[in-house]
Amino acid sequence: MAIDELLALMPAHAGAGTDIDWDATESAWGFRFPADYKEFVRHYGAGAIENFLAVFEPSLGASGQPEGDMADETSVAQEMWEELEGVPGVDADPDRIVAWAADGTADLVCWLRTDGSSDEWPVVVYERLKDAWRIYPCGMVEFLLRVFRAEFPDHPLSGTPMWGATAPRFLTRQERRRIAASGQDPWG
Repeated sequence: MAIDELLALMPAHAGAGTDIDWDATESAWGFRFPADYKEFVRHYGAGAIENFLAVFEPSLGASGQPEGDMADETSVAQEMWEELEGVPGVDADPDRIVAWAADGTADLVCWLRTDGSSDEWPVVVYERLKDAWRIYPCGMVEFLLRVFRAEFPDHPLSGTPMWGATAPRFLTRQERRRIAASGQDPWG
């Protein structure tokens, strides 16, 4: 299973991971999230990879509606999809885009919600420096593994901290704060 490969390559630190009420969350968001993403959230939660890629988790406000980083960045991604008319040859309305990460160069890493199972949704990346979208026919965890292994023909992100990373690190915001409070550089 891909999540096992990811955990072997990028072990989750103690205290990482989030338990989410997926029934309530998926009801509020209006769709089912991919199984590999749910496993990622269960093991890692929200946080950063290599102090470069911020990975989001879905959150709900007091009203039970989507809010937070994932909701905010999804809104931005949908605007960019509409403005640039998405990926050439791909006919999809902007509301089919869901952001699951953003990087240090303001690229947006998303899913393109297709009519099939959420486990079949491809990853789409908005590269801000190129002002263009690209599509990758794989899920979230496979996408990360292929970036770490430098298996795409070209790096899908504008920055390179994760490309070919042999021992990538993931830290939650709480773990970064804990390490910094001890006087150490969390990424050093």
